[in-house]
Amino acid sequence: MSYKIVVMSCDKNYDLWQPFYWCMEKYWKDHPEIIYSTETLTNPFYKTVALNYPIEKWTKRVYETIKDLECDNVLLMVDDLFIRKRVDNNLVNVAESCVGGIIGALNFEKSFDSLDTPLDYLIALRNPKGKWKTSVMCQMWNKKALLDILRVEKDKEPWVFERDNVGLNYLFLITNYGNIIDWGYGNRKWFGIRKGKWCKEIVEFFNNEGIHIDYSIRGFYEWKFVFVL
Repeated sequence: MSYKIVVMSCDKNYDLWQPFYWCMEKYWKDHPEIIYSTETLTNPFYKTVALNYPIEKWTKRVYETIKDLECDNVLLMVDDLFIRKRVDNNLVNVAESCVGGIIGALNFEKSFDSLDTPLDYLIALRNPKGKWKTSVMCQMWNKKALLDILRVEKDKEPWVFERDNVGLNYLFLITNYGNIIDWGYGNRKWFGIRKGKWCKEIVEFFNNEGIHIDYSIRGFYEWKFVFVL
């Protein structure tokens, strides 16, 4: 493996670390090295790089976390992705082999843009004018491409970084197969955490896994439905 997993977190998300660890070690035992990026706290389960930058300098924290890693590629993830099925390392390795050179990244979600161009059964070329090419949810990055983009996109919040979608001259890929890693996300449903609160769907999954959470710390997200006549 020529990649490492970098999990972007923050101090206030410390309650997510244990369930993330449980799911990762159960469903992806043979994963590569994991590096957690936090602000001041140390994750007891994984190697941690703590850099106390404000959220407005989130992109700087990503840059400083990955710049000296000895790897060609980086699987960038966020810490509220709770893996629910065994990860196929062969599939991940095939996906990783697709990034490099002018290919900036490969998104592990299933293609959601009708203007993406399928290349084979697994991979599609993303619409050059499409949104969220710089997704930080779960994406295999060409490390050089990510560093190039972060040098330009310095001092930004993660949501702004994704929204601005600055990909320089790199091309981007996405899976045409389905989510390469199953974290409960599909059919445009929310999963796990929504705006800092638990989605109620997570309770049954955690109960089945024997994961015990004090849900009162965050509370539950309440969906608001607007009916248009």
